[in-house]
Amino acid sequence: MLPQGLGGEADPNSWDFVAPHGPLPNPVGHTFPLLTHDSAGVWRLIGTGFYISGDGLFVTAKHVIEEVWVQDRQVCPLVILHLCSDSGLFGPQEYLLRPLMQCWVGDRADVALGVAAQVTHNVTGEILSHWSWPLSWTEPETAVRASTYAFPNHSIELTGTHQTFHFQPDLYSGIIQEAGNFRDRVLVPYAYMHVDFRIHGAASGGPVVGPNGSVIGVNCRYMEPNGPGVTAQIRCLEGAYIDDVVLTREDTPRRITFSELVSAGAGKVRDYVPSAVAPQTGHTLRFTLPVTAPAPSLQMTLYV
Repeated sequence: MLPQGLGGEADPNSWDFVAPHGPLPNPVGHTFPLLTHDSAGVWRLIGTGFYISGDGLFVTAKHVIEEVWVQDRQVCPLVILHLCSDSGLFGPQEYLLRPLMQCWVGDRADVALGVAAQVTHNVTGEILSHWSWPLSWTEPETAVRASTYAFPNHSIELTGTHQTFHFQPDLYSGIIQEAGNFRDRVLVPYAYMHVDFRIHGAASGGPVVGPNGSVIGVNCRYMEPNGPGVTAQIRCLEGAYIDDVVLTREDTPRRITFSELVSAGAGKVRDYVPSAVAPQTGHTLRFTLPVTAPAPSLQMTLYV
């Protein structure tokens, strides 16, 4: 069964996901849990991620991706729990376990830009497309509202060899207390924001949405016991890249920079200015370990 509310949840009646290109009907379709399982086949939620394009580009926190890596070696599978809703409204009717192909992870910044595997319908052959969050490259302001939507309130039920995940996604809302291009050389050596909402475990990697309805940051950590929550500015993706991409009107796969992805229309980035912050260095991780455990059942609780 689900645990009680973790604290800091916003009133569902206050949820207002509206972006410059129109309303976002279903945050469950934009934002997803990231799952792994151990050698015994026991599933575990390790973080949250979110799509930034309709064809599988996504963002999460670097430390979430690195949860399944030890000394440059992948030790556990990692998949997206892709939630499907035919109506576009809250409440998924089904889900699929979507593999990850590759991720650029920052060497210092706690951000990751990844590519999910292309998925086709096994009857119609239609390629999966989905909702995505727009991004904002505008420098964050302090004392304005920001929110995150994530999956920290969850549990897994084991019945014999069968497993059931119980999820209650929630909105956590507050204000931006502080923002800057550099905080310190040890914990946060990158463009950051301090927020006053709670970032619970497994909310790491979730989107931080600003007052204009676009994503301005990524959940990284919470400074116990009383905060603040530390988030990476989405502008830390400056310097990110994806390998083995074939752009329209090109024939050869190559490394595509984040700036080129924006120019090619891969996602919506508001007020994008190249080099608005110092580009972060990073490296590519490729995912090769397949899922070997039976897929879990899913129960979703909304509007509690």
